[in-house]
Amino acid sequence: MATPEKIIRRESLVLRVLWMLLFLLVWQVAVPLLGILAVAQLFYRLFYGAPSAHFMNFGDSLSQYLAQMGRFAVFHTDEKPWPMADWPQARAADGEAAHTPKSTAPVAAPVNTAAAAVAPAESTPDTEQVSEVSEVSEVSEVSEVSEVSDVVEVVEVVELQDAQAGENTPVTLDQSQPDEPKL
Repeated sequence: MATPEKIIRRESLVLRVLWMLLFLLVWQVAVPLLGILAVAQLFYRLFYGAPSAHFMNFGDSLSQYLAQMGRFAVFHTDEKPWPMADWPQARAADGEAAHTPKSTAPVAAPVNTAAAAVAPAESTPDTEQVSEVSEVSEVSEVSEVSEVSDVVEVVEVVELQDAQAGENTPVTLDQSQPDEPKL
């Protein structure tokens, strides 16, 4: 008579074989899809001069998925691939830089003035440029601090006036611009 452990192992093996058959069918679809993707990427590269980022990312995640199915099929892991686990995330590209298509709607990118003033990494920056960048950042930090301190002072004055009056009386505040910070 078979022990309960042997029965559980046999049932587990039967379930694994069923999963392997299912993943074999998925494999038969995924490999040609990866081949079609490789040919499409080739034509994209010929037309645009650089590979498509979307094709690169999907191709990488699809190839990782195929590897997961292979590891499961050869009993290297007991973790079942997608749909039982998450779809693999694409890794950073090691090869050629991807082509990013230009969008039809113009998108304004935020400009960092301090970073824009810095010279490219390949060239050695002039000390004059570096000092200008540090002065710009110091001035912006000082102006932000002075604006915050002005707001804090106004709030303190209003609170003090409310406390002295003992009631809610309208207070007129001076809305003029603060003086420029002096360095």
